[in-house]
Amino acid sequence: MESSDNKANEKEIPTTPPVDSGPIVDEKSTATQQLEKRLLRKLDLRLLPMLCVLYLMSYLDRSNIGNAKLGGLLEDLNLTTSQFQWCLSIFYFGYIIFDLPSNIIMKRWKPSYWLGVLVFCWGAVAMAMAGTKNFAGLIVCRLFMGIMEAGFFPGVLYFLSIWYKRKEYGRRVSYFWSFSSLAGAFGGLIAYGIAKIPTHQLNTWQWLFIIEGAPSVLLAFLAAWYLPNSPETAKFLTDEEREFEVSRLSEDQGPANDHSWSWARAVSVFKDYKTYTFMFIYITGTSALQGVTLFLPSIIKGMGQWDKAQSQAMTVPPYVLAFIATNIAGWSSDRFFDRAFHMVAINVVGLVGFLLLMFIDEAQVGVRYFAACIVTMSVYANVPVKVAWFNNNFAGLTRRALASGAIVAVGTIGGAIGGQIYFDEPFYFGGNTIAFCCLAAQTITDIVLRFILSRENKRRDQLTPEQKEYEIFKYGGEELAGDRHPDFRYVL
Repeated sequence: MESSDNKANEKEIPTTPPVDSGPIVDEKSTATQQLEKRLLRKLDLRLLPMLCVLYLMSYLDRSNIGNAKLGGLLEDLNLTTSQFQWCLSIFYFGYIIFDLPSNIIMKRWKPSYWLGVLVFCWGAVAMAMAGTKNFAGLIVCRLFMGIMEAGFFPGVLYFLSIWYKRKEYGRRVSYFWSFSSLAGAFGGLIAYGIAKIPTHQLNTWQWLFIIEGAPSVLLAFLAAWYLPNSPETAKFLTDEEREFEVSRLSEDQGPANDHSWSWARAVSVFKDYKTYTFMFIYITGTSALQGVTLFLPSIIKGMGQWDKAQSQAMTVPPYVLAFIATNIAGWSSDRFFDRAFHMVAINVVGLVGFLLLMFIDEAQVGVRYFAACIVTMSVYANVPVKVAWFNNNFAGLTRRALASGAIVAVGTIGGAIGGQIYFDEPFYFGGNTIAFCCLAAQTITDIVLRFILSRENKRRDQLTPEQKEYEIFKYGGEELAGDRHPDFRYVL
C-alpha cells in the first residue's frame, strides 16, 4: 500500500520541460579574466612607454657614432680606421665590466632610482663626446658610456620579469627592444637633418652628440619619479589589483617562485650549464647584430654613388622593417609559447640575407639593398625571443636577475667583436662572412638546447614523489632549487 501511495504521489507532481538557458558561464572565471585584462592594460601603459623611450635614447646615444663617422668625425679627430674600430669596441668592455654588478644593485635597491641614475649618466657622457679633441678623449668617453649603459638593458629585462607572467613576457620585451631598431630609423633621419645645420660654430658630428644626448639627461629625472619599483608597492594599482598581480605571478612560477636574496642562490647561477649556453647564443647573435648596426651606413654607402646625407637617409627603411618584424616575432613567440623554433626561422632569413650580400654581383644594387633590409630585420627580431627564452628558464628573482646580468655581460663581448668584423670596405665580404658564421652557430645551438630542455621536461614528468624529494634535497631544498625544481617546466 505504501508503495502504491508513493507512486500515486509521484504522478501528481507537475513537471515542466527544461528551459535551454544557453551555455553555463563561470562568473568567477569571467571576472578574473576581466581583472587580468584591466591589470595588464594598466601595467603596459605605465611601464612600456617610458622604458621604450629610454631605450630609444640609449640606442641613439650608443650607435650615433656610426652616423658621426659620416659627419666628419674621423677627419676632425685624425682617426685611423683601426682607432675608430676600437672606439666602437671599447663601449662593450664597459658592458662586460658593469652588467652583473648593476643587476645586483638593481635587485637590492629601488629599480626606478637606479635606472634614473644610469640614464642621466650616459646622457651626460654622450653630450661630453662633442668636446673630444683626439682619439684618447673619444675612447675614454665611449668606455664610460658603456659602463653607464651597461646596467640598463639587463636591468629592464629583469624589471619586466617581476611584472609579467612567462607567457606575457616575450611580446613586452619585443615592444621594448623594437625601439632599438626605431632608434636606427630616427638616427638616420636626425643625422640627415643635422647634416644640413651650418658648421660655423660646431661640426656636424658635434651637433649630433649634443642633440641626441640632451633628452636622456632630462628624461632621467622623470623616470626616477614615474616608474614603480615592485608589484607589492605599486601605488598606481588598486588593492585588489596588487593582490591579484602578486598571486598570479606566484602561480606562474609555481614551486620555483622566490623573492629572497642569498649568495648561495647567486652562486648556483654559475653552476648551471644553461647560463653558459645562453651566453654563447647571445655572443653569436650580438656579434652579427652590432656589426650590422655600427656599419649599416657604410655598407649602404658602398652600394652606390650616394653622398653622406643620402646614405644616412637610406638606413631608415631597414630599421623600420626591423621594428615591424621585431614586434611580430615577439607577439608570435608568446602566442605559440615557443622560443627556439622562432629563433631558427628568424635566423634562416638572416642567413639568406648575408649570402646575398656576399655573393650577389656589386652591380645589383637593388638586390643588395634588399639583402641589407632582411639582414637588419633578422638580427633585430631574434633578440626579444632569445631574451624571453633565457628569462623564462631561470626561476626565482635572484637567479633570474643574476642570470640576466651575467648572460648579457658576457654575451656583449659579441658587441666588441661586431665592432671589428667589418674591416674590408666598401663591400665587406669578410664582415658578412663572419656575421653569417655567427648566426649559423647560434642556430645550431638553439636546436641543440631545445632538444636538451625538452628531454629534461619529459624526464621530470616521469619522476616519482620520492625521486622529486631527492632532487629538491640535492639542490639545497625548495628555496635554492629554483628552475631546477622537479615541478618546474622549461619553456621551449
